[in-house]
Amino acid sequence: MELKQEKEILKPLVEELLKFSFLPVQEKKKEMWARHQALEKTEKIPVSVYFEGIPVTQWELILGKGSMKTESALARQLEFDLRKRLWAAKNIPDDHILWPIININAIISKPHDWGIKVKWAGTDEQDTNPEHAKRIDPAFKSGIDVSKIIFSDMDIANRETVKIINRAIELVDGKLSVFAYYSNLGFMPFDRAVEFRGLENLLFDVMEAPEKVKELMRVITASLLRHHLNRAEKGWLNAPTIDNKYLAFPMRVHAAYLKKDFDQRKLRLSDEWSYISAQTSSGLSPGMYEEFVQPYNAQLAELFTGKTVYYHGCETLDRKVKIIKELPNLRRLHISPWSSIKSVREETKDAFVYEVHDHPGKVFFGMKKEDMKKALLTLVEDAGGSVFDLNLSDIHSVNKEPLLLKMWAEAAQEAVQETAK
Repeated sequence: MELKQEKEILKPLVEELLKFSFLPVQEKKKEMWARHQALEKTEKIPVSVYFEGIPVTQWELILGKGSMKTESALARQLEFDLRKRLWAAKNIPDDHILWPIININAIISKPHDWGIKVKWAGTDEQDTNPEHAKRIDPAFKSGIDVSKIIFSDMDIANRETVKIINRAIELVDGKLSVFAYYSNLGFMPFDRAVEFRGLENLLFDVMEAPEKVKELMRVITASLLRHHLNRAEKGWLNAPTIDNKYLAFPMRVHAAYLKKDFDQRKLRLSDEWSYISAQTSSGLSPGMYEEFVQPYNAQLAELFTGKTVYYHGCETLDRKVKIIKELPNLRRLHISPWSSIKSVREETKDAFVYEVHDHPGKVFFGMKKEDMKKALLTLVEDAGGSVFDLNLSDIHSVNKEPLLLKMWAEAAQEAVQETAK
């Protein structure tokens, strides 16, 4: 398919996105989320459905088979992104911001390497389907040996990345802002240790070879620190903005104030929001978490001096939050359906923005709207008085009823309005 044809297919989608993006309500949402992330109470409690994480197979159900019309890989990427966001804007009445931007993955010319082989057993090597079950085939089967770890960082093909960005700009006729998205190695050193050693082995190691585990964590954390500082030096950072006032973040944060000198200097690592987590450590006691996880997460959190640390934990954090709350620069804290917002608030004294989550399994497999609203009212009551937002995420299936997304958002907005009276 020729470029001209693909531009014609994308044109109405781009124009519709622009129409939504510049409605006055979008500016109100930006300011609401930015104040919210600054730990200020807003006129309403923000509500968010994380449609970004819905698997491709579910989107085929939502958008309909044959909905994609373009052919080239880049054009299809743009089309899929636009169709998803427009469907959500028209069908999910939450507080998502429809940013007039496109993010394109930067081209990696050389992948990172740890010097050891991390494999996933039980799947074909060519199987990249994220919905398929996998298990780790660890590099350190017989015991931890950090001498085998020889870390080398990834590299970005800047020229090729500029070319693909320019191609994307051409496809959208220059009407949307196009940013390079720079992937990184994340902020989860314990999860990386699990990849190297295997979860079962590592859980024995913390009892039988604790110093070896700490040595492994030190090496991994030092490598991650080196990686992130290298990103900062090379300018491979993600802090998109279209007005030098708000960070344009697609999910979790949505929008945040930029520092006043943002447009007068080079990007800094602290302009980003970090995503710190250690879900594979859910089997550790609070004491073991404090010994084997927290010190290493804290080293990474120290980089984000603008109070832009987000801690994510789908597991129960009630007994560990007394430790997690000491992370440097922590601002936003994930409260899963398996954690108690009451317990977290009691321990943290409303010191953070709480990302409060409803139970997706219940929402999509059995709940009626009145049930959703009842559960949400309980969450709002328990969180009332703090700075928090209501969320529905980890949506792996919409149970063939995509409009349940709309129903939940309506129930959440109604719960918010009723408790505000």
